Amino acid sequence: MNTRQQQILKELIGQSNPITSEQLAILIQVTSRTIRNDIKQLNDELIGSGATIVSARGHGYHLDIAKENEFKQFIQSLIDPDESIPVEPEDRVHYLVKRFLLYPDYLKIEDLAEDLFVSRSTLKNDIKDVKVVLNKYKLDLIKQPNYGLKVSGEEKHIRYCIAEILFRRTATISENNNEKAWLLPDDQMDQIRLTVLKRLKEFNFNLSDIALHNLVVHIAIACRRIKNEQYISLVNRDEKDTQNKKEYQVAELIIKDIESTVQLTFPDVEIYYVAMHLLGTKIFLNKKQSEIENTFDKSILQTVDQLVHQVEEQLRLDIIGDRELYAGIAIHLKPAIHRYKHHMNIRNPMLEAIKVNYPVAFEAGVIASKVIEKTHNIKIDENEIGYIALHFGAAIERTKLQTKPKRCLIVCTTGLGSSQLLFYKLRAKYGNQLTIIAATELHNLPKYSEDDIDFIISTVSLPEWITIPHVVVSTLLGDGELNEITAIVENRSMSLINRYLDPDLIYLNLSISTPVDVITFLGNKLIEQERVDEGIVESIMDREKAASTSYGNLVAIPHPLVPKSDKTFWTLATLEKPIDWGENKVQFVCLLHVADVNQEKLEPMYNNLIKFVDNREVIKQLINCSSKEEVYEILRRM
Repeated sequence: MNTRQQQILKELIGQSNPITSEQLAILIQVTSRTIRNDIKQLNDELIGSGATIVSARGHGYHLDIAKENEFKQFIQSLIDPDESIPVEPEDRVHYLVKRFLLYPDYLKIEDLAEDLFVSRSTLKNDIKDVKVVLNKYKLDLIKQPNYGLKVSGEEKHIRYCIAEILFRRTATISENNNEKAWLLPDDQMDQIRLTVLKRLKEFNFNLSDIALHNLVVHIAIACRRIKNEQYISLVNRDEKDTQNKKEYQVAELIIKDIESTVQLTFPDVEIYYVAMHLLGTKIFLNKKQSEIENTFDKSILQTVDQLVHQVEEQLRLDIIGDRELYAGIAIHLKPAIHRYKHHMNIRNPMLEAIKVNYPVAFEAGVIASKVIEKTHNIKIDENEIGYIALHFGAAIERTKLQTKPKRCLIVCTTGLGSSQLLFYKLRAKYGNQLTIIAATELHNLPKYSEDDIDFIISTVSLPEWITIPHVVVSTLLGDGELNEITAIVENRSMSLINRYLDPDLIYLNLSISTPVDVITFLGNKLIEQERVDEGIVESIMDREKAASTSYGNLVAIPHPLVPKSDKTFWTLATLEKPIDWGENKVQFVCLLHVADVNQEKLEPMYNNLIKFVDNREVIKQLINCSSKEEVYEILRRM
């Protein structure tokens, strides 16, 4: 089963409804004919697996799993196969990158072609892709006549590349054993991990699972490189008192233990790098919040205060004064700054899940990262933004626990009996979720302060000058009216499309081939219509540089880093063909603009936006729309 067929199988496993060959072709970027041929071969592969791919005329393909246990065993065999010769070009490139990174001498093209069972010309094409991968890490392949090719570059860049390339494919810290075996035998990897844990426990250090894994991988890479007589030089040694820190003492003991385990002698510089890992990943436990805050210098605490206020100003999350948030980010920020100053990489296996499931928190992380970059003169990448976002996500959840009940005023013109009936119906329905301020007549409405009321429930239409959110109902309260009230009580909007989408801001079947061109087109349209200020295109591009806004499912949600209007709204666009946007293909674009003076809770808007862009069937329908009215109607139905 080749890589493309595995991807088809993954798509079918994740679908509850049939999916057509055309949809699969768009997702995988091949022809429908190729999809049909692959599915025939896949069904041959699935014989004896407990499942088969069934075609339903007019609906598409779906996976029929008859024997779940057998199918699970089959999937496991795909996840953890025996090491074999790669067949697909992308797999060959990954194989070659590993070979060059971990082999100390020159490798001949003839030998590599023979190992891979490919022609010399095919291998030369693969080598071009290998060079592209290595160049991202400031590495190159040098050629020596009669000897072959060899990786060239600084040792720190080679180690960085090894850590990223060999361990980036899996999404959790439980890495593929075959990948680890390229570095050291399994027993030595296990021994390194046990040694690290033993010494950390002695000194009462605690690392997260991911930090522990990163440290073990770093030490394993060092072992492999030292064995090949490849040594690293210390850079940015700006902390003269490192040797006096407890982290250095722990690192010294760890390295001494490992030297006896792998029968190698480590230079002192390797102790410094292990110490840096400990300094960069340490978690402070069992301390009171006041003690934690006293641990940090004023510059870090000022940065935290500044970034929290910046996030609150733009997103209105009600997080000012959340001491747990302040302490959490401060704890994270100190080692993060240390890592970046010493060019130490960190990976976040949860990154994509955070971006998709916690969009508001991730956006808070992006805003915070810009403050950190400016105040500490470092560059924050997506992995770090994801970790920062987790702190904001936790703060958002804490605010939900503290949410006060909505304050409601009843306006009734048909007498005390009717207003009392409404009063008790609402109390029975919503209980502690709703505080009813009073029941009053329409002419007495000006007596009540807007500051004391969240919304009004009225049995009569209200004057236009009333700006407080309101629902007009009958005394008997029908289901539709209750749904509207529930939406307000639960911070949902029943008319998101009416509120945020103007049909004039829908553009269909654009013949545009790059993200920059899409952003420029949509941004200029908004400027032409005087909906936003100048500079919106540049601000959106700045946001893209921080982290790509493509979220899979052929969708991107670009937005400016700095607001350029006093209104929150969406601009929608579909493209004639999918285009490359970050690491994903995109054919549906929702340009999101959040008001510069935002007085509303944005989480309901974000949640509903994500709800429809994450729906594959809805996105397919939107991409196929030929009129703005169709788009509007599909979204209204949702």
